[in-house]
Amino acid sequence: MTGLRPGRALIAVVLAVNMSACERSGTPDEPAADASGARLTAASFVGSSACGACHEEQKRLWYGSHHDLAMGVASESSNAGDFDDTEFLHQGVRTRFYTRDGQYFTETDSEDGSLQEFPVRYTFGTYPLQQYLVELPDGRIQVLGVSWDSRPVEQGGQRWFHVYGDEPIDHTDVLHWTQMSQNWNSMCADCHSTGLVSRFDVDRFSFETSWAEIDVACEACHGPGSRHVSWAESPTDSSSDDGLLVKLNERRGITWILDPKTGNSSRSQPRETETEITVCAPCHSRRAKISDTAMPVEQLLDHYLPALIQPDLYYPDGQINDEVYVYGSFLQSRMYQQGVTCSDCHEPHSLELLAPGPDVCVQCHAAEKFATPDHHLHPVDSAGANCIECHMPPKTYMQVDVRHDHSFRVPRLQLSAELELPDPCTACHVDRDTAWAAAATVAQPPHWSDLLARAQTGTGAGTHLLALAVDGSVPAIIRATAMVQAPVLGSVEGTAALADRAADDDALVRWATARALQYLDPATRVRVGVTLLDDPVKAVRLAAMYALLPLGPEVLTPQAQRSFDLAVQEYMEVQLVQAERAEAHVNLANLYRMLNRYDDSERAYRTAIRVNPYFIPAYVNLADLFRIRENEAQGELILREGLRLLPGQGALHHSLGLMLVRDGRINEAMTELATAAQSGNATPRYALAYALAIDAQGDTGDAIAYLNEARQRFSDDQALIAALLIMYERIGDMAAAVELRRLINIPVDGSEQAVP
Repeated sequence: MTGLRPGRALIAVVLAVNMSACERSGTPDEPAADASGARLTAASFVGSSACGACHEEQKRLWYGSHHDLAMGVASESSNAGDFDDTEFLHQGVRTRFYTRDGQYFTETDSEDGSLQEFPVRYTFGTYPLQQYLVELPDGRIQVLGVSWDSRPVEQGGQRWFHVYGDEPIDHTDVLHWTQMSQNWNSMCADCHSTGLVSRFDVDRFSFETSWAEIDVACEACHGPGSRHVSWAESPTDSSSDDGLLVKLNERRGITWILDPKTGNSSRSQPRETETEITVCAPCHSRRAKISDTAMPVEQLLDHYLPALIQPDLYYPDGQINDEVYVYGSFLQSRMYQQGVTCSDCHEPHSLELLAPGPDVCVQCHAAEKFATPDHHLHPVDSAGANCIECHMPPKTYMQVDVRHDHSFRVPRLQLSAELELPDPCTACHVDRDTAWAAAATVAQPPHWSDLLARAQTGTGAGTHLLALAVDGSVPAIIRATAMVQAPVLGSVEGTAALADRAADDDALVRWATARALQYLDPATRVRVGVTLLDDPVKAVRLAAMYALLPLGPEVLTPQAQRSFDLAVQEYMEVQLVQAERAEAHVNLANLYRMLNRYDDSERAYRTAIRVNPYFIPAYVNLADLFRIRENEAQGELILREGLRLLPGQGALHHSLGLMLVRDGRINEAMTELATAAQSGNATPRYALAYALAIDAQGDTGDAIAYLNEARQRFSDDQALIAALLIMYERIGDMAAAVELRRLINIPVDGSEQAVP
């Protein structure tokens, strides 16, 4: 399971139905496609016992690994936690763990807040924590927030704790263990079991879930093995096709050759495929699922939408922040660029490092050059001499789970000091600051992370991002990130460069190009989007369709319209992959609305509310649909229904305030807009709307005062500054206006005059 925090803010739902980490599903009998596109004979799961009959060493390594122990039936042998009638108190809720008649139980707060008894069906994970699964009606399996710290006592372990720490979480919170955010079927099962098949019936609100093996076994990575077993057991079959669906042979015959001058190694042959990384990525990335195809997969973006290096997940320079796992950081690294794969460092069956600690690094990096005080600036054998501490800085998730950044970056301490970013030095030297660390080390040469960080923390974002987008030496995931962020952060320049990226060899970049199209002019959207509608990769086609959707069918040729219609159908199918998610039904409703299918849109929004009554965008968007249909009274009812369940949510108050303004009920509207602007989940948009409402009442001075306060809250948001500039010019305060013009890079020519 994960410590993800879904549902804390209004979600802009576009393509991803759910950006969680532990999701992977499949249909065991779905045949995979070979390189020629022909369908292979359907394969079925045979189980790790069948594999181990021939592959004894691999099974020995796997046995007892984190994959082997990813999930298990609750039993004396699998349970690590203390179920000897122990109690744990969290925010006033007393959770008890005990056994009865050989079965495991917990007593804790239920969906309505009352204490109830639940059988503990399964264990989840093993180290450094173990979680426990409880089965609820309708096939739902939920992950308890109270978990067992399985670390040794001397490290603070062997205790019950809550994965969200001291945060108050009651039964109405989206993070409560009974909510969909903690649902095993949807959020976790794919990556903790093998051959999982999970179906959700929207009408019955029930799951049907099964698996081939309860843990992550051989066929989770190699694919269903029946054809391989048949080949192995056939004395007359001498074909080169051994029946394996995935050939994990990228490292076969490969060596790393050391360059004595640099102390670094290079691959004996370039890596020309992504097979191993693609097999690992679905479970070791932050991503959304867009396919139910059997695992493993050949092209990641046909089945998943990986998170890019976006501000809520990563720090501005690309360091890990939220739970993003490995894929997104590894794709940023020079290691990946040079052809390194996961198994260059990790034994793929035991998952252990190929050598202990920093010794894994000196497989390819000369110890006499890098394992020295001249390089690491610490005494030999000290903690600071460990390569991993500086180049893979750790961060703790779920209170006890330490994970390392896999971007293998060279610390850029000057940048960290300037922009107040994390740095590995002060993580250990807690009595010092980053300025000290920067002064004590050599400045690094220019790097793409400088531009990425400056784009998100200062002026000139568009220029920096466009420079990254067109630089072929920059990692593809960074180019893709720049493509997506450039229009959002205020630059729609460089459309010719954007169009060039539509033919990029990397699917991530083409996907980002298609996503960026929705912010560009209609002519560019059509010119580039029509091409991308026929892209071989599903994620690209879906994003291109969504960018073209608002333009209407009249802009498309008959051939392009056929491709568009196919992409629309694909998009609908994608949403139903996770029909248990309210996001999926809101996505469908948004699509129907733009296709002018208003009745279908309303039904889908209402389904979203039924699936998850706590999902705010469903209320906001349904109310907006009623605005379009000129039924504001019904929209008001929907928003007030949401506020009864979710009082104080800024998005609901903001939408209600705008509706009341349209209805001429200004006093009521001011109350709602003020509540939204001052809410804990307020955005600059809410503050701007409230300020404009104050100004519209003739209180420009009060509006200016409020905007100046909002600037402090929202770090000089450009829209707030632009509104403030207009108000200053209107009242004739040109000195203040000129200062703001300079702040947002509007030329000042000295001719400004007081505006009457």
